[in-house]
Amino acid sequence: MEIRHILLHTPLLVEPIIKNLEEGADFAQLAQEHSACPSAKDGGKLGNMSEQDFPAEIKEALESAPLGTVVGPIETHHGIHILRKDNRS
Repeated sequence: MEIRHILLHTPLLVEPIIKNLEEGADFAQLAQEHSACPSAKDGGKLGNMSEQDFPAEIKEALESAPLGTVVGPIETHHGIHILRKDNRS
């Protein structure tokens, strides 16, 4: 599946980013501006990944999410994740 990802290390940005996404903001632009993940330079695009590539918390959320849906925030030991499932392979 193709996933876009925003990784945050502070909870202060979660609510404003989710609100912006709900109002139609561009996920890739928000990833470039705010994500701590190396994928930020590519608009948060993680590429084609398997559900097994993700921690259990994220895997469970992605399994039931329709395409194009924003998933999160999900907290793991890496930080706070906001994701979007763009395509299922």
